[in-house]
Amino acid sequence: MTEHQKLKPVRLKGRAKQLFRQAVALRSHGRCDMCHLHAPLQDWGTEFNWYRHGHVAHIKGYGAGGGDTMDNVRWLCPRCHLEKEHGPRWSGGRDDRGIPKS
Repeated sequence: MTEHQKLKPVRLKGRAKQLFRQAVALRSHGRCDMCHLHAPLQDWGTEFNWYRHGHVAHIKGYGAGGGDTMDNVRWLCPRCHLEKEHGPRWSGGRDDRGIPKS
């Protein structure tokens, strides 16, 4: 490989992505990696509810060369994912203990 060639990041689709999400959620025991509140995995065969279910959040995004690998993702609740991506103004902020405000 020459110095100008880059490896493409892994980007999963379909069933592989579903199994990956399940593995990330299980690794975190269904709790957000930031605030440790319950962030359930979407039940098989149900529609994804953005405000209820946990999210796979990339530490290094696709555009920055990150991919779908276990060492590049965290399991986050919707509020923490919003805060990570857009800042506390979007998520409603946190209380003194670091827990997202309701």
